[in-house]
Amino acid sequence: MIASVTRGDRTRGILAYVYGPGDEDEHTDQHTVAAFEPLLFDPGLAADPERALTRLAKILDLRVVQAGKGAPKDHVWHCSLRTAPEDRQLSDQEWEQIARRVMHAAGIAPAGDPDGCRWVVVRHAEDHVHIVATTVRADLTGARLHNDWQRVMAELTLIERDYGLRQVERAASGKRTARTTVKRPTRAEIHKARLQGRPEPSRAVLRTAVRESLAGAASEDEFLGRLAGHGVQVKVHRLPSGDAKGYSFHLPGDRKTDGQPLWYSGSSLGPDLTLPKIRTRLSITADEPFPAIAQDRSARPALQQAGRLADQALDSFTAPAPGEEESEQEVWRVRAAGFGEVLDAFAQTHRGSQRAQIAAAAKAYGQAAYLHERAADQEMRALRSMARTVLAGGPSHGALDGDAIAAFLDVLILIAVVLHRSHRAAGHTQQARIARVTADQLRAAYAQAAVRPLAVLKAQGERLPPTVRDQATEAVHQVLPAALAGRVLGGKDWPALAATLTQAGQLGHSPAALLQQALGSREMDSADNPTAVLLWRIRRTADLPAPATAKKPAKPKLATPSAPASAPRPATAPTPPATRRR
Repeated sequence: MIASVTRGDRTRGILAYVYGPGDEDEHTDQHTVAAFEPLLFDPGLAADPERALTRLAKILDLRVVQAGKGAPKDHVWHCSLRTAPEDRQLSDQEWEQIARRVMHAAGIAPAGDPDGCRWVVVRHAEDHVHIVATTVRADLTGARLHNDWQRVMAELTLIERDYGLRQVERAASGKRTARTTVKRPTRAEIHKARLQGRPEPSRAVLRTAVRESLAGAASEDEFLGRLAGHGVQVKVHRLPSGDAKGYSFHLPGDRKTDGQPLWYSGSSLGPDLTLPKIRTRLSITADEPFPAIAQDRSARPALQQAGRLADQALDSFTAPAPGEEESEQEVWRVRAAGFGEVLDAFAQTHRGSQRAQIAAAAKAYGQAAYLHERAADQEMRALRSMARTVLAGGPSHGALDGDAIAAFLDVLILIAVVLHRSHRAAGHTQQARIARVTADQLRAAYAQAAVRPLAVLKAQGERLPPTVRDQATEAVHQVLPAALAGRVLGGKDWPALAATLTQAGQLGHSPAALLQQALGSREMDSADNPTAVLLWRIRRTADLPAPATAKKPAKPKLATPSAPASAPRPATAPTPPATRRR
């Protein structure tokens, strides 16, 4: 359950909003769920709502007026509570119980306290309610609201458990932390997109465009140029000094009810998409030239190079981060943010049959917002370089780049799995869930991409002479721990790995040395298929050519026998004369 707590000084104004139609007519059944005492009227159902709202505001403000100068300036406490999309629909009675627990925790209306503040709970949708309270008690003292946010968060954790709702990640210390997931589209935005025949709301379209434009960009000009390519308009907000202070983004054709263009600030798209956060990322690789990748109608060289960079990054992912605990957390935030850029770069360059799954993986991962400072620039530089390498390679296609696509997806899956396990161990439930969904989408893409290249390699491995295959088996036993060797040799892809080791040996490489290098310092428990992990990493390390289907021998053409030169030409029968009619 998500909560938002704000303070204000206009009781009538906030009541007009919670009982009104909403900014985009999204409030359809606004009604009172409960109040500090039974109300004789419901503004949501009153014949004259304006008069009823004014009357209710006066009732809630009574203690504020009586307290006079002793009343706090921002005397309105407003809390909205929203369940997750997958949660069941709560009844009005359940919402009342939840609201009372929240107000007890906050200090607005402690249970059993006759001098508690005045309040009202309003519901105008299936999934959320609003609590509006004034913060002067009946004894004309102010409500004890110190640390109200922390106490509300702690109570919501218990409420989620008691009502069987989705458990939302919260800081263990109880401190208010920066938002780590993007803002969900409102019901009004979803409804508007349906009316306009668009698959998703403008906010989601803009978020994807901004993320893809930022992926691997080395300057603001490059970033803004890519945005223009997405058809997104940008407005720069400036300080009196002329310096930029923020961006707003507009999707052409998206307008407010009054016909004016609808602009979204970077912070409304994601807490990691503000101007300062964008500039922090850009500055890390500002001095890095665009990679020069040799291309021959194929993105394969770029994907192979990006795969090698991913291997290096993964080795650092699995190694303990140096320094204090906070430094370790910063390094992991940077790794997670950089991984998102790699996914965004791959999603916008891939053109193969796996495009939908890769785009879905990038979109799913984009629901997390990883905020970081400058403590781990080297980590981010490596990952942003990987994204730039993918972009430099241009569009990738299954026909020409099949093995490189499968190999790159394989290492991306490993990174997603490592991030999932790390988040889960740290208690970051939302980020762990997002990483798991991302890994699942990448697995679906890999399952398609790997079919053809693995089939070719398996066929080659199955044709190896027994003595040659025994040499590959011996290399595995020589290098890998016994348990891992058993998993590799018993895996369905073992013939393909045997073919790879044999091919590498024929090109002058040592199969045992390649296995040792592929294993590196990583633990293989994170791998669903360690045989495939070793196979693809060895092919990248040894720079092996794409597996080619064995050519079938050409069928001999049947020669048409010709008559000997001395053979007499067969006689032609004479044409009978035409019969004359008499």
